[in-house]
Amino acid sequence: MDKQKICMYLAYFAKSLLLVLAVGWLIFALLSGAENSGLFKNIPNALPWIVLLIFVCIAFRWQILGGILIIFFGIFTIIFFSAIQFIWILFLISLPLMILGAILSLTVSK
Repeated sequence: MDKQKICMYLAYFAKSLLLVLAVGWLIFALLSGAENSGLFKNIPNALPWIVLLIFVCIAFRWQILGGILIIFFGIFTIIFFSAIQFIWILFLISLPLMILGAILSLTVSK
């Protein structure tokens, strides 16, 4: 298998995984706490994941730009969710976003 095919498969894997993660976290953010306050009052909890979903959609069209935006979003999650204090947030949310964003930025096939 040549380098171009490997890069293409890595990019498809990263995009697919990012799409699944973004939609999953968005649904979780919308539904967590919705039984007490209602779904529409819970929308502010979902705003970061809506932004991530937009960045993933950008990555499907413009892979390098989307990858860079996703890396920055991963850095944002470190600050926003205090991932330095809660190490499991760092390893479950921030680092996967930054790694997948780096894969998208670095695996551009021509």
